Amino acid sequence: MADEKSDSVSEKQAPVIDENSRDTAIAMTEFDTSTNNGSRRDLIRDSDDGDPNQTMFFTLEDKPRRIDFVLVYEIDKFDPAKDRQRKTFEQNLTDVGVILEHDTSADGKLGCVKIHSPWEALMKGAKLLGLRKRLNVKMDSKRVIDSCFRFFSPDQSIVPDEGHFFTAPFDPSKLNLFANNDPDEFFTNAERNLITKLFLDSTECPVEEKEGGVYINKGIDSLINHEVYSAAFPLHEGNIKPMSNDPNFFKGKDKDRLRLYHSWAKPCNAFRLQPLEYVRKYFGEKIGLYFAWLGFYTTFLIPATMFGFGVFLYGLITLPTDQTSKDACNVKGAGNFTLCPLCDNLCDFEKLSDSCLYARLTHVFDNYGTVAFAVFMAGWALAFLEFWKRSQAALQFMWSTNNYEAYEKLRPGYEKNVKKYIVNPVTGKKEPTVPAHEQLLRLFTSMSMIFFLICVVCIAIFAVLVYRLAVAAALFAVDQNGAKLITTVTASVLNLIIITVLGFIYNWLALIATKLEKHKTFSDHEESYTFKIIVFQFINYYGSIIYIAFFKGSFIDPPGKKNMYVFGKYRQDECDPTGCFIELTIQLAIIMVGKQALNGFIEFILPAIKNCFRRVNENTIGRQRWEDDYDLEDNSTFLFFDEYLEMVIQFGFVTLFVVAFPLAPLFALINNVIEIRLDAYKALKMFRRPPAARAQDIGAWYPILRGFAYLAVITNGFIIAWTSDFIPKLVYIWNSSNSVGGRRLTGYLDWSLSSVNTSLLSRTNDAKADIYDKRTHRVKYPECRFRGHVTLGENSEYEPTREYWQILFARMAFVIVFEHLCFLLMSLISIFVPDIPGRIKQMWRYERQLEQSIAYEDSFAHVRERRASMGEQVAEVNEVTEITSH
Repeated sequence: MADEKSDSVSEKQAPVIDENSRDTAIAMTEFDTSTNNGSRRDLIRDSDDGDPNQTMFFTLEDKPRRIDFVLVYEIDKFDPAKDRQRKTFEQNLTDVGVILEHDTSADGKLGCVKIHSPWEALMKGAKLLGLRKRLNVKMDSKRVIDSCFRFFSPDQSIVPDEGHFFTAPFDPSKLNLFANNDPDEFFTNAERNLITKLFLDSTECPVEEKEGGVYINKGIDSLINHEVYSAAFPLHEGNIKPMSNDPNFFKGKDKDRLRLYHSWAKPCNAFRLQPLEYVRKYFGEKIGLYFAWLGFYTTFLIPATMFGFGVFLYGLITLPTDQTSKDACNVKGAGNFTLCPLCDNLCDFEKLSDSCLYARLTHVFDNYGTVAFAVFMAGWALAFLEFWKRSQAALQFMWSTNNYEAYEKLRPGYEKNVKKYIVNPVTGKKEPTVPAHEQLLRLFTSMSMIFFLICVVCIAIFAVLVYRLAVAAALFAVDQNGAKLITTVTASVLNLIIITVLGFIYNWLALIATKLEKHKTFSDHEESYTFKIIVFQFINYYGSIIYIAFFKGSFIDPPGKKNMYVFGKYRQDECDPTGCFIELTIQLAIIMVGKQALNGFIEFILPAIKNCFRRVNENTIGRQRWEDDYDLEDNSTFLFFDEYLEMVIQFGFVTLFVVAFPLAPLFALINNVIEIRLDAYKALKMFRRPPAARAQDIGAWYPILRGFAYLAVITNGFIIAWTSDFIPKLVYIWNSSNSVGGRRLTGYLDWSLSSVNTSLLSRTNDAKADIYDKRTHRVKYPECRFRGHVTLGENSEYEPTREYWQILFARMAFVIVFEHLCFLLMSLISIFVPDIPGRIKQMWRYERQLEQSIAYEDSFAHVRERRASMGEQVAEVNEVTEITSH
C-alpha cells in the first residue's frame, strides 16, 4: 500500500509530517492527473457511495480525514507572485494545526487545497468561538400544542427527533460532561466548517510592499479578492439519491443532505413543518434562522388569508343586493346618466351603465367587511412581529446563540482599494483607513447616484401615466366597451415590466455605489446596501400604487376648468365615476402576483441554466465532488439577501395596501409554501454550500418589517377614507336617515355625481364627441355628470357643497379614530405578549444553575484533590505507626 501511494505522489512535493503529532501535521500532496482513473486504486471510499471520486475524505491517506473546506485556484492562469502567496498562506495555515492535501481537476485547469481540521484543532477553535455544546442533561422541551401539529411534523423515519439538551461553553478539559464526545460526531458538520473558516479568516499572508512596509492580507476572503484563490467553500455531503426501501437508507454519517432533501426540499413535504434542527446542523444558524422566520411568517399568514377570503366571499354574496352596483347597471335609472368625456380629443360622452363592471368589482373588494379587515391586519402585523420575537428567543436558547456577538473584521474590498494607512495603537500594525473628507465626498457621490435613480423611477411612473392616457384615448376612439379595463390591465403589466428592469439595474448600481463608499467592515457595507435597496424598491414597487391610492383624481376641478390641465395643456388622469378603488386593486394584484411569478423564474430557472452552461463542455468522467460543487452558483456574498428582500416587499403588499386587495394574504401564502421548498432545493442542489455562519436574529430586516407594520396603519386608514367609498356612503346614509328611504343607499350615485354645463367643456376641432345634433342643430347633452360635490355659484364659479365639507370632516375624523384604535391595539399586543416565553425563561434559569454548578465544582476540584492526597498520606503514616508499634 505504501508503494502504491508513493507512485501517485509527486517527487517535487512529498508529504510533510510532524513526528511529534501526526494529527497536527500537514499532508502536502499533489495528485498526478496524467494517469488514467484506473490508477486511483487507493482512494478512500465513503461508506455508502459507490463512486470513489465523490468522497468526502482525503484521497491519499491511510487514515480517513474529512474534507472540511476546499480552496480552489486556476492553474492555467499561473502567476509566480500569487503562487508564492498561496504557499506562504498555506504554510501559515498549517501552524494552526490543520492538515492539507493538494489535488487537481480532471482537466488539469484547476488546483484544489483540501483542508481537514483534526480533533485538537477543532477543540481549540471551539473554545475561541465560545461554542456551547450539549451537556449530558436532557431537557423536557415538549409542549401540549406540539401534539396538535404532530400530523404536520417531518417524517421521523428520515429526520428523527434527537431531543434538546442543556448546553454549556465548550471546555476541552471537561469532555466527560458533554453528550456524545466521540471525536467523529462531537462537532456537527456546520460547526466543523465554521471553525475551519475561523482559521482561514485569521491566517495572515504578506502580499506586497506598500509605503515602506509589508502589507498583510488577513483571511481567505482577502486572498480571493486579490484573485490568489478563485473560491473557498465547504463541500456538500454526497449526492441526492432517489428514495430506497432499505430501512437503513437514511442511517449513518454524512447523510444530512440526503435527509434534508427527502424530508424538506421535495414538493411532497409542502404541508409539513421544516426540520429546522437539521437545517441548522447542515447550514448553520444564520440560514436556519431565515427558514425559521419564513416558515413562521407563512404559518401566520393563515388567519389573515381566512379573514381576507371571508371579506372577498362577503362581497360576492352581497353583490346581488348591493344598491350602488344595481343602480349603476340600471339603464333606465341612474345608469342612464350622461358622463363627461375622460379626454378632450377622442373621448365621447358615455353612460354610467358603461361602468357597470367596475361598480360590481368595486363592491366585491370594497364593502363593509373591508374596514374590519383593515383593523384586523393592523393587529395581525404587530402580533406577527411580537410572536416572532418569542419564537426567535426560543431558537436562541435551543441553538445557544443568545449571547453571540459577531466578530468584525476588515472587508477585503476595503483592504484592496484603500491606499492610506495608520498604525493600530493596540496591535501596532498598519491598517488601511479612509480620510474623513474623502469618505464624505464618496458618500455624497453615492447618494447622488441613488437620488438620480429615484428620479428615474418617478419618470417611469409618469411615463406609464402618459401611456395610460394615450391608450385610453386611442381605445375610446375605436370602441368604448372595455376600454377602461384594457387600459388599466395593460398599464399595470407595463409597470411591472419597468419595475423588474429597473430593479435589476438598480441592484447593480447600488452595489457599485456601496463599494464606492468604502465601508470598513462587512456589516457596515451590508447595512448601507440594504438601506439603498429598501428605499429604491419601496418607491419602485409602491410608487404607482401610492399614486392611484392617494393622488389620482384628488386635485381635479370640474371639466372645463383650467386646473384640469397640467402646464395648461395636458389633461390630468381621472378616476372612473365609480372611483379609483378597483383600479388600485387591479394594479396591486398584477404587480404582486406578477412579481412572485417572475421571481420564481429568476430564482430557479436562471441558476439552473447557468449551471448547465458551465458543464456543457466539461468531461464529467472522473470528476471529484469539489469540482462539481465549484461549478454550482455562488450565493455566499449576501447570504439569502434577495430572499429576505423578496419576502419584505411581499410583507409590504400584504400590510400596506391590503384593504384594496383582501386576497393578497392568500396569494402570499401560496407563494411562500412553494418558496420554502424552492429555496431549500436551491440551497441543497443549485448553490454551493455556504460557509456556516452564526446569528442570533434576522438583523436589519426586523426594524424594516416593524416600520412597515406602523406605516400600514396610516396607508390603510387613508385608503379607506379617501380612496374607498366607505366614508361618502356613511355620510349619505346619515343625511338620508330621516328620509323615506331610511338608512339605504338608494339614490347614492345621483348624490355623489355633480353636473356641468356642456357648453363649458373645452373641446378642439378634432373632437369626436359633438354636443350638437347635426340634423336638428340642438344640444344633445345639455349637461354631463362627473364625480364630485360642487355647485355653480353666483359668480359662475364652481364651489364646494355642504356635502363636500361633511365628507372631508368625516374622512379626517375617521383617519384619526382609525389610527388611534389601531395603535392602541398594537400597544396592548406589545404589553401583553412578552418577548420571551415563560418556559424559555425557566430553562435559561436551569441552564445558568448548571453552569454555576460546573464552575463551582471546577473551582474547588484542586482542594478536593489535595484533601484526598493528604488523606492518603495520613493513612500511610497511621499504617507505619501501627506496624512500628507492634
